[in-house]
Amino acid sequence: MEAIEKIVEQLNQQGELERQQLKQAEITRIDQTYQAELQEIEEDHQKRLEKRIVELKNSYKQNSNRLNVSQKQVILNHKQAILERIFNETILEMEKIPRINQHEFAHNALSGLKLSGEWVFSVGEKSTSIFNEQWLDQQNEVLPYRLVRGAKISGQAGFLLDKAGVQYNFLYQSLIRELQLRESFQFAQRLFE
Repeated sequence: MEAIEKIVEQLNQQGELERQQLKQAEITRIDQTYQAELQEIEEDHQKRLEKRIVELKNSYKQNSNRLNVSQKQVILNHKQAILERIFNETILEMEKIPRINQHEFAHNALSGLKLSGEWVFSVGEKSTSIFNEQWLDQQNEVLPYRLVRGAKISGQAGFLLDKAGVQYNFLYQSLIRELQLRESFQFAQRLFE
């Protein structure tokens, strides 16, 4: 019986050894699988993290560019408003020029034109007292062409010459607007350097 007990004990020991080996092999397999899955999860997490960082950098760059453009637009609008106010104030100042200076300006402008025949002289409503009939008669005495009084131009200062649709515009607002179109960039550069 002892021999049987020894055989049973050897079988039990061998079974225990095999069970321990199987257990250890299974633990190793599970650990390797766990480590592989953990590494895969970490790599996936790292890729997503890097992708998100790139997205955030791009978003930051776009927002920064958008903010810069917005700030530049606000500054530009402010500068344009200042220029517009300057040009509008210039029109008002031209309307306040003393009569003698407005007469001189108009005479020089009319004398510089190479015209002939009869031209309609329309006066801005704000200049009717300055370019009156007496002044018009004086100009007709010295100019090589004739001026005929036309209709008043509502809300304007200065004058306009017209003959069959050909016009010479000396309305102060038009003169300043023309100057504004041509020179506003140079004015802005000088003012806002």
